[in-house]
Amino acid sequence: MIPAVLASAIPEDSSVTHRSCKSSSTSPRFCWVKPSKMFYCKICLSECHIKKGQTLEKCTCTFCKECLEQYVLFSISNGNVLKLPCPDALCRKSGQLTSNEVSQLVNEEMFQKYVVLRRKKEVAVDKTKSFCPMVGCDGICSGIPGVSEPTTCQECGYTFCFDCKESWHIGMTCKEYKEVISDSASGVRFVDILKESGEMGDLKECPLCQVLIMREAGCAQMMCGHCKHIFCWHCLKSLDSDIMLRHYDKGPCRNKLGHSRASLFLHRTQVVAGFAFFGLMVLVASPFLLLISPCLLLSKCLLRK
Repeated sequence: MIPAVLASAIPEDSSVTHRSCKSSSTSPRFCWVKPSKMFYCKICLSECHIKKGQTLEKCTCTFCKECLEQYVLFSISNGNVLKLPCPDALCRKSGQLTSNEVSQLVNEEMFQKYVVLRRKKEVAVDKTKSFCPMVGCDGICSGIPGVSEPTTCQECGYTFCFDCKESWHIGMTCKEYKEVISDSASGVRFVDILKESGEMGDLKECPLCQVLIMREAGCAQMMCGHCKHIFCWHCLKSLDSDIMLRHYDKGPCRNKLGHSRASLFLHRTQVVAGFAFFGLMVLVASPFLLLISPCLLLSKCLLRK
């Protein structure tokens, strides 16, 4: 007679980490699997307890809270707040951190900085939106780009022209209205006075936050000290994603970077070399990690026993 074999059910949602079996001479052997209390953080490349981790809402990737906090702080400090992608470069769902998750990882002061920078970035990207020009008001208004039409701020009730950002001028073009108010100190900004007097010099406004920036020396690649926005000094085009400085290879800003071709070539070589070195390190370390991982898991299992 063939003896029957009995096995307990294994939960589908638990990972197999430790198997415990009991047997006796009078009863069949039963095995069960304990759910894992550890996870592997792909930022610090180490195993952490599940209590020290945080799972992202949109992609369910899990990282330790300390690594996520440093990742968010670094992104905010560099002005990268429009999108905070999942730190896992191979994330299948291409998840992003939500505002609620950011608020849980940083303090109140840093979170408010994140909110302000995000609003500024959203307005700068969307040409149908603009900040209210009234001093002290942070309201966001909508309109048609390049069209002179009245726009009323919902926060303070101020009505202005969406095209020139001046008070609404009925029956007058933006140019005519600026000529009318040119003699009035209350209707002219400081930067407009400098432009009209020819004393503007190397002084321009940041295209993102409108803070005045003076260029004393150096190349045409500028970074705003207020919002960390990187742009071209000549045409004010954004260079946030142009790490190779290809912007200065064509168009009206061709060869206007302010550096020689040799220094530009050296910069690009250093960028490529940096990426190549990082890829080589990952390639070299991968077999080593694969070899040492079973040893680490075995040692932890032995310690638990």
